[in-house]
Amino acid sequence: MMMTIIIDAGHGGKDPGTHGFGAKEKDWTLDVSLYQYHRFKELGVSVSLTRDHDITLDSSERSNIVKNSGADFCISNHFNAGGGSGCETIHSIFTNAKLAEKLGHGIADVGGMSYRRTYSRRDQNGLDYYYMHRLTGRVRTIIVEYGFIDNEHDYNLLNTSKERQIFAEAVVRAMCNWIGADYRKPEHVKQSVDMSGTFYRVQVGAFKKRQNADELKDELQHKGYQAIVKG
Repeated sequence: MMMTIIIDAGHGGKDPGTHGFGAKEKDWTLDVSLYQYHRFKELGVSVSLTRDHDITLDSSERSNIVKNSGADFCISNHFNAGGGSGCETIHSIFTNAKLAEKLGHGIADVGGMSYRRTYSRRDQNGLDYYYMHRLTGRVRTIIVEYGFIDNEHDYNLLNTSKERQIFAEAVVRAMCNWIGADYRKPEHVKQSVDMSGTFYRVQVGAFKKRQNADELKDELQHKGYQAIVKG
């Protein structure tokens, strides 16, 4: 029998989460989660969401949605902040690290984003520190931190929806492999990633003046290409 997944878009509503360079975590988590929801649907995987728009969910509401969902797994999507770089995945103290490691390495394998660590954490009572592990019952929850929203390198890799979809897709692929679902590449999204694991970048110019670089970036984005300026 096919296993089921619930996707949690972290934060939302009155809780913006963390922020960096003008971006709010709650917006990015919703963007990533909606993308994954539709991809799992396309792949025939039974999937649901904790939220599909910008609403406030407190810890009990969010964890109860997951606990009562009947899902086998929960992917809780987040973005980090506070001094660091790279993706992290967090698992319950009552499960092994294998699935969390698979998701973390899946993100790093598509290129650009480093793999920081996979870990679990206990509170002072010896229970799971994070309520998404502690209060979600039998649902195996993995918290995914795709990168640091306040780190310039990570932000530049994540600052458009298309770029975030590259890493969101890596999690879809890894989860499909884990649960035994048939995986196929997305046909409706043009990506700069070979999902077998190779990441390709194309440099189209180098300038001494920032203005010239910004003008070329704007021209490329107007034509539908992903483009960033790096100093």
